[in-house]
Amino acid sequence: MSKDREQKDRHRHGGDEKHEDEKHREGGKIRLVFVINGEDVPVETSVHAPLLVAVEHALKESDNTGRPATEWEVRDSRGVLLEMSRKVGDFGFKPGDRLFLSLRVGAGGDRTLS
Repeated sequence: MSKDREQKDRHRHGGDEKHEDEKHREGGKIRLVFVINGEDVPVETSVHAPLLVAVEHALKESDNTGRPATEWEVRDSRGVLLEMSRKVGDFGFKPGDRLFLSLRVGAGGDRTLS
C-alpha cells in the first residue's frame, strides 16, 4: 500500500489522532490543559519532566503565583490524585488531556478562628 493511501485510510478511520500523538511523543513534548479556578490553561511540557514542572508553568501562566506549587494538587478527569513527582510521560496522557489544579485542603493558611 502506498504512503498516500495509508495516510488517507488513517484519516478516514480517525487514525490522525494517533499519528499526532506519536508525533508529539517523538518530540518529547505534550500539550496538556490545566483547569485552574474554572479557566483552561494550555501548557506544552516535556514528557520527561516531572508533572510538578508543568504545574508550575500553568500556575505562572494563570497568574496564580501567591502559593507555591507544592500547596496545590492535580487530579485527572476521573478525579484521581496524581503524584507531581512522577514524570509526565509515566501517566500516558494524550495531547489535550485536561488536568484539574486546586489548592490542597489546609493550604489556605493557618489562621485560627475565635
